[in-house]
Amino acid sequence: MVKPWFVKDTNFDQRMSSEDMAVFRRVCPDRRYAKGETIFYAGDPATDLHVIAKGQIKLVTPTAGGSERILAVCGENDFIGEAFLAEDTEYHVDAVALTEVVTCPVSRAQFLQMSLQAPNFVLNFAEILAGHLFHCREQLSSSYAPVKVRMVKVLLEQAQRFGQAEDENGEWVSLRTELKHEELASMITATRVSVSMAIAELRDDGLLEGTRGNYRLNLPALMSLSDA
Repeated sequence: MVKPWFVKDTNFDQRMSSEDMAVFRRVCPDRRYAKGETIFYAGDPATDLHVIAKGQIKLVTPTAGGSERILAVCGENDFIGEAFLAEDTEYHVDAVALTEVVTCPVSRAQFLQMSLQAPNFVLNFAEILAGHLFHCREQLSSSYAPVKVRMVKVLLEQAQRFGQAEDENGEWVSLRTELKHEELASMITATRVSVSMAIAELRDDGLLEGTRGNYRLNLPALMSLSDA
């Protein structure tokens, strides 16, 4: 199975000093993409690693039936693309803007330039990549969970990263997502029917409200279910 390369939850803009970020913005200027626009295709030369500054990007691969399977949804401060990790490599999946997107592409040459102008930036970058190994282990262990639990994990991740807290305690979170049931299903390797049933069950349990991409989620209750 195709494995996309990405790093989530980096706290990139918080970990870097203002001085290093100024150098980064100068060396690696923004690039903008409209909703639905492709950032790169599988098989293209991996010329850039993209640091996402704004918006959401889905990493997808085609299925035998001619549709697409979503392998991951990445957002602000995430890294996507295999560039400069190895020379003469290719992207493994398509990256498509799920919303309006701004990225800071980083080529191998630009990364080497950053190492000369902002060495602490490169050290922090290396620490982020090292931490990615722990995320990979967590993803592997959760891939064998029941559909309902896998669905809860995806909803929790989406809510924590892209949702809006409705109260000071953050118990209920509003989540508006462009992902349809069949796309959520592709993310957890399940059928659309099983995802719809899992969401209906969560709604019956009082853990979720709403439909068609507009949800209210009870975060503490969903976390308890996810950890069970």
